[in-house]
Amino acid sequence: MRRNAHIIQISGFRGILMAIFVVSCLAAGFIAFPAFVAMYAWNYAANYFAIPVIGFLQGLMLWAIVAITGFIINDRKKYLVAFSPKSELSQEEVEKIMERVKLQRKAQLLNSMILKSEELKKEEEEKESKEKENV
Repeated sequence: MRRNAHIIQISGFRGILMAIFVVSCLAAGFIAFPAFVAMYAWNYAANYFAIPVIGFLQGLMLWAIVAITGFIINDRKKYLVAFSPKSELSQEEVEKIMERVKLQRKAQLLNSMILKSEELKKEEEEKESKEKENV
């Protein structure tokens, strides 16, 4: 098994809907929006120069030409966006993190105990005040 393998798990109908939503947002952000921008920029230039007006499909092709040209020109093999594998934590760092988690858990437990004791005190005071009123 590969050491830096990433697994995406889609479970249930909500997972499928989320995957469709993510793919459609990526398509809208990286394909449709730049195509609209290219189309409107070209049509804006068409008002001032003797060039034809284009539609969305031609704007999409213009965007593809610009994007592919950008990748071809980048012959230095340096990418604008690069992903690197996660760096592994040392044993000391893992132990520090575990200590922090334990301390936070204890703090949450103590806070919940304090809140419960305050609620119990309020309930007792209310009972006592009702008993005094009844007497």
